[in-house]
Amino acid sequence: MVAILDAQGLTKHYGPFQALHGVSLSLEKGEVVGFLGPNGAGKSTTMKILTGFIAPSGGTATIAGHDLLADPLGCRRSIGYLPEELPLYLDMTVSGYLDHVARLKGVSASARRREVVDAIDAAWLGENANRHIRKLSKGNRQRVGVAQALIGAPPILILDEPTSGLDPSQVANFRDLLKRLAERHTILLSTHILSEVEASCSRVVVVHRGRTVAAESVDDLRRRAAQVTRVSLRTRSGDAAWLRTALGAHPWATVVSGHADMLTIDADAEHRGDLVTLTEQHGGLRELIEERRSLEDVFRDLIGS
Repeated sequence: MVAILDAQGLTKHYGPFQALHGVSLSLEKGEVVGFLGPNGAGKSTTMKILTGFIAPSGGTATIAGHDLLADPLGCRRSIGYLPEELPLYLDMTVSGYLDHVARLKGVSASARRREVVDAIDAAWLGENANRHIRKLSKGNRQRVGVAQALIGAPPILILDEPTSGLDPSQVANFRDLLKRLAERHTILLSTHILSEVEASCSRVVVVHRGRTVAAESVDDLRRRAAQVTRVSLRTRSGDAAWLRTALGAHPWATVVSGHADMLTIDADAEHRGDLVTLTEQHGGLRELIEERRSLEDVFRDLIGS
């Protein structure tokens, strides 16, 4: 399939400081892709480039058939953007604010009313259409942010930390909204919450220190997590030093921590039986507790932390 958004080798310099060192990512039509990275990784800079807020120092990007440098306005019209801190006019009603956004986006007078109604319906804001924004909950304000991103019928949505500050109930509601939006839009979802990615995304792009370090499916990340098992075990002898020494000769096991009769070990899943055998030979096995690795563990591996 042809990517609806394809960015290759994006770089960005702020004077002597280089924020991006060749970030690449692509989205195919209909995908929901998680965009992950620690603070300072380059996520915000990348999104600002893609949405036209700042220009790249190097690299290329094509958005819905428009070249980012040759046709920046076409690119902007193809993206609906929800920034992490959306400026809202609190004294406006929801309908009034969305009408204002439609005017700013150049929606014709004849289509403006229909656009506002459709955005309110798509963001589940019908009951709040005539309420002032200052009277809305945090969750409903986020929905207003989604609604403004939908004005102009962009094929791509870029959502930056959309569930930040929401309570668990509001997060669940937002996930349902995201599933509905994914039926009509390609979505790039920036978040720090790995459970959000598991629930909503089919693929992830991970950036770290201004570089893309992974671009793979969520299923592939789960398989990667399953390849290594964390095991805590106690020896019958009361001294795990012999076992620690023996494990040093086996590349499939890494001792994470240990004291007295206990060791915590990361071992390849296929060598669990070998680990038990080795323990019986060097102190005997009294207790074994197995802990499955999570996507958070894989994420920490990818960013080297």
